[in-house]
Amino acid sequence: MNECIDLAEKVRRRIAQVDASIPGSIAEMLRFEVVGEDKGDIVMTCETMPWMRNSAGMLHGGLCATILDQAMGFVSCCLKEGNDIAPTVQMSISYHRPLHPGEQVIVKVHVVSVTHSLMNLTAEASQASCPEKICLSGSGMYFVKQKM
Repeated sequence: MNECIDLAEKVRRRIAQVDASIPGSIAEMLRFEVVGEDKGDIVMTCETMPWMRNSAGMLHGGLCATILDQAMGFVSCCLKEGNDIAPTVQMSISYHRPLHPGEQVIVKVHVVSVTHSLMNLTAEASQASCPEKICLSGSGMYFVKQKM
């Protein structure tokens, strides 16, 4: 099995595990789903809802950051065998265009590097209705924490 397909399947299993073991979590509420891969990147979708809007009617900035963090976190947890959690130690988000609540979001996650103790990833998000226009981009560093 090709390494990227293997990673995509691991991420699918991780999403299902989190949804089953932590009902009502933000990850479950966003309904993440792996839809494939693109040139080595893991491609996911998630759902947004009207209650996630800010006073301007757009998706709240904190929830935008949460979408990228959660997507990169799912991938981070699957990069090393025995990795139970991968806490975020640094994250940077750039907001390019607003996301609209109630619409599906496409997130592409790219693995930049994996060392003994840190993983660096980048991600981009766009509305499914206009996938060629990037709404958010970000980078994150995640700590490798092995199961006890």
